[in-house]
Amino acid sequence: MGAWQNLAGVYSQDVVYASRKTGISRKLLAAVIHVESRASNVVSDAGAVGPMQLMPSTARHFLHVNPWKPRQNIVGGARYLKHLLAIFHGHLREALEAYNAGPTAVAHGAIPIPAQVYATQVMALAA
Repeated sequence: MGAWQNLAGVYSQDVVYASRKTGISRKLLAAVIHVESRASNVVSDAGAVGPMQLMPSTARHFLHVNPWKPRQNIVGGARYLKHLLAIFHGHLREALEAYNAGPTAVAHGAIPIPAQVYATQVMALAA
């Protein structure tokens, strides 16, 4: 098993599916899953759901996925990351910071330290 598969855990097949659907690399998706949820289907204190830690309202209204279904959660997270990469002109660090802290904060240069740490962790695992 490869390093990205260890990061994705039980969601390896869903990561392959989401990668094929969106063009986001398997390694990057697996790294996001690992940092977000340690590859489990958890709910955060803020209310984010599943392996990619999607906010239910974003999942339903913007991504049109059921965040409680792991495959849909991962595809939705991959689509959201692709969207953020487009907004931030392919700059991975900014897209990851926006995934964590929200695109408005990053666009205004108000990037919280936890979002900076998050992006560093994901990028290190995806390298």
